[in-house]
Amino acid sequence: MSDSIEAEVVLSQSEHLPAVDVWLVVDILRATTVMVRWFEAGGGALYPAKSTDDALRIARGLEEMGETPLLMGERNAVAPQGFDLGNSPLSITRELCGKYSCAVMATTNGTKALLKAAVTGAPVLVACARNVVAALDRALTKGRRIGIFCSGREGRPAWDDTLCAGLMVSCLAERFSGMHLADGARLALLAYQGARDFRASLETADHALFLKQIGFEDDIACAAEIDVAQSVPGLHEIPGEDGPMACLREDCAPLTSEAHSSLRASAAEGESR
Repeated sequence: MSDSIEAEVVLSQSEHLPAVDVWLVVDILRATTVMVRWFEAGGGALYPAKSTDDALRIARGLEEMGETPLLMGERNAVAPQGFDLGNSPLSITRELCGKYSCAVMATTNGTKALLKAAVTGAPVLVACARNVVAALDRALTKGRRIGIFCSGREGRPAWDDTLCAGLMVSCLAERFSGMHLADGARLALLAYQGARDFRASLETADHALFLKQIGFEDDIACAAEIDVAQSVPGLHEIPGEDGPMACLREDCAPLTSEAHSSLRASAAEGESR
């Protein structure tokens, strides 16, 4: 593969989304980590929603179609009223996934970022530290302009997502020496390079501190695991009674063994820093 790879990182949802060949959406604490865990555990289709009201409406529609949806997500980091589950990746198990045919999810930042990226028309993949190698490898099958979209927090950049984006840029930079980094990618890379320990640095993020206060410290450890998952959810559009709906499914593009081996080595080096 040519080294003419470009990396763009958008640090928050308040920013303009530039033209790229593929988007990797990151909300490491905790939406995209939960999404990856859902597919890791054998979950079916997952429908992201912009709001809790939209999620309830989508779930009702799916039930009318004979589906058994799990309604999960958060507002202020806890499960909204009427939801089956919150936003903890550790709550996602194979046993749980076996009870539901699909899931509907609404979160404060992550699901909104996915839907915003979808409007650009470029393919959208779900990424976090857990699936960093598989997600990057899958993105490389879709084009050379790689966009990483950080969900951020309340419209502003978040240290946790920026750090994860930096990990991803670092893995790419190790593989493609001539890669062009836009300013956002350079900033994320500098943040990651300045963090001697990925998990320890992730734990200092404002949102991580808040999660610790409300009893979700173990979720941070789960989110900090690097390259332990092969699942790469991809966003698709499917027909619905009220118009097209966004739906996440396992992205099944073939893996490229050369890129995968190199990216895995880079991720392993980052985990041991």
